[in-house]
Amino acid sequence: MTTVLFVHGTGVRQTSYERRFDDVRAGIAAIRPRWSVRRCYWGDEHGARLHADGVTIPTVSARALGEPVEEPSIVLWWALERDPFFELRILAEQDSVRSPFLPSSGVDGEQHLVGAARALPDAALTALLTEVGLAHGFSDAVDRVLADEVCDRALSHWAELGETLAAPLARAFVAMALTEADRDGGVALDGTTRDAVVRAIVSALGASVRGFGLGGAAAMVANIAMRAGGSRYVDRKRAAWSEAAAPLAGDVLRYLARGGRIKDFIAERVAEIDGPVVLLAHSLGGIAALELFITRSVPQVELLVTVGSQGPLLYELDSLPTLPFGTALPDHMPSWVNVYDHRDLLAYRGSEVFPGRVTDHAVDNRTPFPTAHSAYFFRRNTRFYDLLDQLLP
Repeated sequence: MTTVLFVHGTGVRQTSYERRFDDVRAGIAAIRPRWSVRRCYWGDEHGARLHADGVTIPTVSARALGEPVEEPSIVLWWALERDPFFELRILAEQDSVRSPFLPSSGVDGEQHLVGAARALPDAALTALLTEVGLAHGFSDAVDRVLADEVCDRALSHWAELGETLAAPLARAFVAMALTEADRDGGVALDGTTRDAVVRAIVSALGASVRGFGLGGAAAMVANIAMRAGGSRYVDRKRAAWSEAAAPLAGDVLRYLARGGRIKDFIAERVAEIDGPVVLLAHSLGGIAALELFITRSVPQVELLVTVGSQGPLLYELDSLPTLPFGTALPDHMPSWVNVYDHRDLLAYRGSEVFPGRVTDHAVDNRTPFPTAHSAYFFRRNTRFYDLLDQLLP
């Protein structure tokens, strides 16, 4: 029986790894039900941390400017991930064109929509939220959105916008729920799954899913985001940001200084398995796996699958510690396939720098960066697992 050994990437710690591992196990079970999936979690033992509790960090505020994304829907979600009220905030600022002949129409519709929102989630929506990992805290997210005066002002435009307000409201609920989930390891939904959740909420609100797309007011909001370059300034405490970023950047730095420990750890996990192994390695885990196979023969591994990884870039930069640029991969390297999303800014192609030794395969997770870097593995991301089904032996 073949075993898939899942190696995580930079910045991942126990809670988020277990969630991602459960997704990988479910995704593999759907395409290779007889295969086993095993853990290769190195974050606690070999990952970075602030050993002196961050005493080196000046406590001044900093600003981060985001990157533009080309598609309107992706731009909109880039903004919503940073400000769940972004769409409602734009709608709230629009001039009202309420008809003087229907003075109560807006009030009645608004109250009906708010009442339906307060009743969320129903049984069907609860099942879907549980499946995608957003059930915990969803009700709190709904309450937070409805309690904000921005939401009140946006919903006051019912007379001119009608039930099309349900989609922006649903997107705000999902964006807020994702923000809350970030405090507990995060939930990285691919765009198709995320949109399915929004559509289910719109339906539960009693509105037509025909208003779900980016037409009308939603198109206007997306255009505003695009004219702004798909970006906005976000103020954060530098200490809080640095503590959160330490595992992300620190794991890379620690690997460059002491990467042999992670490679040895992967080799030890492979040795514990009886039978052939497929190594599924994400991000920094893909670099470590690649360098492991460059430095030693591990015949038990019959296939290396790197996902969202930077090994080819490091090689092109002549920065891959174990293989100078221009040096060929050793003959004992296992077969290698490399999966990337063009929106994942940490994913790179390898076939041009390693011709004949690696094949590249693109997948569209339909979500902006940085979520695109983690959304590959979500169990409902059929785009990724359908591709994996074609690549696995």
